[in-house]
Amino acid sequence: MRRALLVGAILALLAASLTACGGGGSSSTAQQEKEADARVLNEILGRQLAAVAAYGKALPKLHGADLVTARHFRAQEQEHVDATTKVLQKTGAEADPPAETIEANELKTPEDALTFLYEMESATIDAELHAIDRLNIGWPRPLLASMVANQAQRLVLIRRALGAQSLATVPQPFETGETPAPEGMMTNP
Repeated sequence: MRRALLVGAILALLAASLTACGGGGSSSTAQQEKEADARVLNEILGRQLAAVAAYGKALPKLHGADLVTARHFRAQEQEHVDATTKVLQKTGAEADPPAETIEANELKTPEDALTFLYEMESATIDAELHAIDRLNIGWPRPLLASMVANQAQRLVLIRRALGAQSLATVPQPFETGETPAPEGMMTNP
């Protein structure tokens, strides 16, 4: 009986020590994953802030409906910034995005500005799709996916503004941000 109690006590101590070892490793892994997610989300936040600024570069070259639409897109992108900041806060991470600048070269015409916005939106789609794949926590993924869907919708309207006809405005079945802008299709240069 005493031996059974002694063996039971030893097994309990052994199990407790193994659990403690495993718990330390998993909390360390959880912390590493949290830090990795914060880096990914901050990279996206940096991209989103740069996209808001990029719209400011294109707006002076646009007029009429294109200007109204681009202003709306910029406001949506600011909402993406706000949502990503909230996600970072909910994970307990600090919003500390790396500075990113989206170079606009020289925008002389409305077509230049629209092509620039198209390329910027395409690159943002690509960045956000890759971010979704790199996240360890699952709950922000649908939010980023909805941001990507919103940007794919923007591509449709920018394609239309560039003069693409009907089916040429529709995104590919799997929009990755790699479809080139319609060239030379502006009806009113």
